[in-house]
Amino acid sequence: MAEQSLNRKRTISKDKFSHSLSLSSLSLKKVSKESTQNIKLISSPISQDTISKKKNLNLKQFEYEVSKLNFCPIGSNSNFAGNYDNYLGTTLSHIVQMRNIKFDYALESSSIYENYPKKEMENISSSNKKILVLDLDETLIHADFDEEFENDKTNKYDAKVSFFSEESCSNNKIYDDNDNESTLTDDDSKDYSDTKVLSTVGIFLRPGVKKFLEEVSKYFEVGIFTASVPEYADAVINYLDPENKFIKFRLYRNNCVNVGDLLKVKNLKIFKNIPLKKIVLVDNNMYSFAPQLNNGILINSFINDKNDNELSNVLSYLINYILPSDDVRKVNEQFFGFKKIVDDMIRNVD
Repeated sequence: MAEQSLNRKRTISKDKFSHSLSLSSLSLKKVSKESTQNIKLISSPISQDTISKKKNLNLKQFEYEVSKLNFCPIGSNSNFAGNYDNYLGTTLSHIVQMRNIKFDYALESSSIYENYPKKEMENISSSNKKILVLDLDETLIHADFDEEFENDKTNKYDAKVSFFSEESCSNNKIYDDNDNESTLTDDDSKDYSDTKVLSTVGIFLRPGVKKFLEEVSKYFEVGIFTASVPEYADAVINYLDPENKFIKFRLYRNNCVNVGDLLKVKNLKIFKNIPLKKIVLVDNNMYSFAPQLNNGILINSFINDKNDNELSNVLSYLINYILPSDDVRKVNEQFFGFKKIVDDMIRNVD
């Protein structure tokens, strides 16, 4: 009897426990369902209008940061062998002032992707090779737009390139949409707003440039990133690489970040889906790689020096140090220490 009573109590207790457990499960399921609904609400797609407003705010923030700059950049023509330290010191002190600029915000402008070689970059992004980005003017060649050497018989141009542009030029040759040529005179009052101007400029090739391009293309995905306009840049690049064997992509002035009226900066993050540890930029203008100091190799400016051997030196560095590295930034920092210098300067200022 006592045993039957005990069993009945156990059964009732068990039923209560089961009922309690069942309610807890329902409660947990309810909470879980509400949580899931909340998560769905949180992770719901952001509207295009919201994205657009955020981009506009970011661009305004970038412009505001740029507006606070107060220095006069030192020209890259001051970056010659005997003045390297002075150029470096002044430029780095300016880069310290640029440290708060969010250069990535500028990449949210759609105009910066005009002429962007999307297809070429998609192919390159899947390559195992590192990316070698080369500046053009005063790095690979010098274009004598000022005609400083036009009548210098001892310094003859290596070539002359012609290109159509909207700017005036010394030979005053103009072309209409049917490529009919005429000469523009000083007293000509005709409206030439819809015509093309044929400009011709003499260029000097940096010693060894064609051999350099041939060699680096064996080991790197090579491209040009210039602050020049496409019409002129393409004319020069087509002369350097007429069969498109070495240079895989081209970026121009509009792909640069315009820092007010001061500078054209080459933010390497424009190469989407390519990690920065794989990209190196060779440029004679240090401001060009201000956002990524450890990705840059600063080369002396070239004007017209038949004894220049900078490309040979750069080639040796690329092959022996950059090529076998896991991260180009670590190698550059070890050799040049640009970022460390800036960090030290910032600490001293602060």
